[in-house]
Amino acid sequence: MIETYWPFWIGGPAIALVMILVLVIGGQYLAVTRGYASLCSILSSKSYFHKPEMGGKFGFRTMFTLGVVLGGLLAALTTGGYRASWDLGDFDLMWGNSLIVKALVLGVGGFLWGFGSRMARGCTSRNAISGLARGSLASLVATCCFLAGGAALTWILRFITGV
Repeated sequence: MIETYWPFWIGGPAIALVMILVLVIGGQYLAVTRGYASLCSILSSKSYFHKPEMGGKFGFRTMFTLGVVLGGLLAALTTGGYRASWDLGDFDLMWGNSLIVKALVLGVGGFLWGFGSRMARGCTSRNAISGLARGSLASLVATCCFLAGGAALTWILRFITGV
């Protein structure tokens, strides 16, 4: 099957439009990590997830985060790229087919994602999209670190695994 993607000239302006709508409607900057935290507030009683800046259980951040998932599904369905499968493509080539190994790698990756986004005072969406749009020097530094770290890890894993 040939995979197709939405072209950049649709995706880029769509991200900008969403960022502007989140700011105008919600009065907040785009931040996917906070949306994830608002989803966690539905299932968790931990006080961290119930801070006002997280947006509440069913606030706009929750709806935004659900919209990201539904938007991904819509993109997959409209480009012919959706097929339900446990096949993870290159991830399987790199880590093998063991569900335990996959769960461990994804769990550690999720932990590092959360740790890094807290350390950078925001995830890539808040820093690279909203922060750079506001001209934030801290967001520029964080974004450069995200990109450099991602590129370095990709090359290291490619060297180690050959994938």
